[in-house]
Amino acid sequence: MKYMLLAYTNREAWEATTREWTATGQMPAEVAAACEFFAELGQELVASGEFVGAEGLADPAHSRTVRPSAGAPVATDGPFAEAKEVLVSYSIIDCATAERAAEIAARVVAGTGDTVEIRPLMSPTGEL
Repeated sequence: MKYMLLAYTNREAWEATTREWTATGQMPAEVAAACEFFAELGQELVASGEFVGAEGLADPAHSRTVRPSAGAPVATDGPFAEAKEVLVSYSIIDCATAERAAEIAARVVAGTGDTVEIRPLMSPTGEL
């Protein structure tokens, strides 16, 4: 079964890291450590056949949200201006059980400090 792992991080920490990166032009140490962690985890998941895909997301300041409105959809800047956590990455894994997906998510939490939401992906017929 396939699962999507949605990683969220503290918004203030994300913004501070982005400011540091922009000001210095150097990848902050915590970002470099997270990249190394994800590279190693990705290699393990590729080797086990559980890796499907993963991407980091840009700063939410670059996001736009499109919502239904009377007459036509309306696009606004940003996802959730008041949110304390922001979505920073997603991964799709294909593993045998929900418990295995939770094990992988727990490693991400331990390795990065981020919060991870696990969502099963539905099949085209709507089955889990």
